[in-house]
Amino acid sequence: MAVKLEIAQQALLEQAAVQPVESVSLEMSWQRIIAQEVIAQSDFPPFDRSPLDGYALLADEAALAVPERPVVLTEIDSVAAGEVSQKTVRAGTACRIMTGAPIPAGATGVVRVEDTIVSGKLVQVLNGKGLNLNICRQGEEIAAGEKVIVPGSVINMGVMGMLAVLGVARPLVFKQPRVVLVATGSELVEVHQELVPGKIRNSNSYMLSAMVREAGAQPLLLGTARDDIDEISSKITGANDFDVCITTGGASVGDYDLIGEVFAKLGITILFERISMKPGMPVLAGVKDGKLYIGLSGNPAAASVAFEQVIRPVLLKMAGRTNWWRPVVKAQLTIPFVKCGGARRFIWSRCWQGPEGLLVEPLKLQGHGMLKSAMGANALLVVPEDSPPLAEGTWLETLLLVE
Repeated sequence: MAVKLEIAQQALLEQAAVQPVESVSLEMSWQRIIAQEVIAQSDFPPFDRSPLDGYALLADEAALAVPERPVVLTEIDSVAAGEVSQKTVRAGTACRIMTGAPIPAGATGVVRVEDTIVSGKLVQVLNGKGLNLNICRQGEEIAAGEKVIVPGSVINMGVMGMLAVLGVARPLVFKQPRVVLVATGSELVEVHQELVPGKIRNSNSYMLSAMVREAGAQPLLLGTARDDIDEISSKITGANDFDVCITTGGASVGDYDLIGEVFAKLGITILFERISMKPGMPVLAGVKDGKLYIGLSGNPAAASVAFEQVIRPVLLKMAGRTNWWRPVVKAQLTIPFVKCGGARRFIWSRCWQGPEGLLVEPLKLQGHGMLKSAMGANALLVVPEDSPPLAEGTWLETLLLVE
C-alpha cells in the first residue's frame, strides 16, 4: 500500500543523522555547511576609512562650497590604503586620501576628487554636500562580539568572503554524506558502450549523481547490475564507507523487480514500499546499521521526482542544513492541464514572473521514462490528488528548484 508523501518524508528524516564535523581550508569550503557559530573578535571596518579617492577635511568648513564659491584648503599630507597619516586635519587644511585608507585625525568628512580643483598644494572644494557621509565608520558593518554566521549556513560567496574578513582560515563544516548509486537492469549498458538491440545506456546514475552533489553530498557510481538477486546484492555489499545507498530499477512489482528480495536477503528493515505520488510511486526504503537503502524506479522521470521529494531533504539534513525544503509559491497555469484523478502529481515546469504574479507552464514530454523535460525545468508544478482537468489561469502550488 502506498503511504502519503509526508509520511514517507518523515520516516526517512527520522533515520537521517547529521554528519560529524571536520575542518577544511577556507578555499575548499565553497558550498559546504558551516558547523560553528562565528563571532566577530573585532569591529569591521576596524577603523574609520574612506570609501573613495578624495580629500579628508572638516565637513562643516566646506559644507557651503559650490563651483561659484569654492572653499580653498591646503593639502598637508597624502595617505594611501594600508598607510596611516601622522598629521591632524585642522581648519583650512585637507589630506589627500585613497580608497580604503584610514581617516586622519581631526577629519570629519571626505570630498570626492572629482569635486575638487587642485593646483600645487591648494585644493578648491566645489561641492560641500554630504561630506560627512563619505566615511565608512568603524564597526558600521560588524561590531565586536556580534554573532555573524550561525551553524547550518551554506558557505556561499558572501559567507566565504565574511569568513575571510573575520580571519577564519579553517572553518568547521559538516562532513558530506556519502551516497552510492547502483543502476539495475539487464537492459543497461554503460555510457561509453555501443548500443545493441534491446539495450539502453545507464543515464540514471549520472542524473542522480548531479542531484546528489546539488544536495551537498558525495556520489559514488558503482555501475550497473543485471536483474539477478545475487549480482545486485554483491554490488551493494561490495561498497563500503557510505551513508545512503540508492538503486534504480527493480523497485516495482514486476517479474524482474528484485530490489525487495535483495533487501530481504541483506536483512534491511523496510520502512515503506510505495508513495502516493506520480511520477515516482515505486520507492522502496529501508534501514540497516544506521545506513539508508532506497530503491527508486528505473524510469528517469520517476526516479528524479522521487529523489527530489524524499531523498534530497534527507541528504540536506545529513549535510547539516537546517532547512530542507524547496520554496513554495503560487503560480498561474499558462496552458490547460488535462490529466486528472489519482495521486498528487509533480510536473517539471518553467516558472517566471508575469505582470500580475508568477506564471507556470508544464514542459512537454512528461512520460515516466522521459528525461528531456527536466533539462529546462526550474520548478515542479504540484497538481493535487483527485484533481479534475485544470483550466488555463488556475493557481497552483509550485516548488521552485532554485533558492
